[in-house]
Amino acid sequence: MTTRLRHRPQLEDEDASALKLGAEFNNAGCLLISEVKYLLENRDKDAPDTAYDFWFFSSFGLLPLVSVYNKTLEYVKTFAKFNTTDSASAVRETLRREPALTQFETAQIANLCPVDAEEAKSVIPSLVKIEDDRLQALLDEIQSMRRFQS
Repeated sequence: MTTRLRHRPQLEDEDASALKLGAEFNNAGCLLISEVKYLLENRDKDAPDTAYDFWFFSSFGLLPLVSVYNKTLEYVKTFAKFNTTDSASAVRETLRREPALTQFETAQIANLCPVDAEEAKSVIPSLVKIEDDRLQALLDEIQSMRRFQS
């Protein structure tokens, strides 16, 4: 009896520092936490009472979706860096001007708001491809927008 060896496709290792996020993220867009906050806060206006009858299975067991919604809303309210959709849009547009940035890096910079290039590169290792001066100019502009948002 002969045994046939099957060729198994090799799975790509995930490594966020090298922007290898996994196949499911290859064509996915990335939202800023501030944008998620806006979407959640305005969800009730668009579709009131649509999620309250559903349940969500988590590691804690079965939870009502409203519980997950409320916890997520609390999280984004805590960590959103920009108060208005205009300021979040302005930050996104500022970062889009840098062609070397991916959507993931754009979201990471806007969500973390690092102060200087060294900090940015330490928390987002894939930014090593951008010169410190160019990156610092972007970060300074974002910090300025953050200070003067309405």
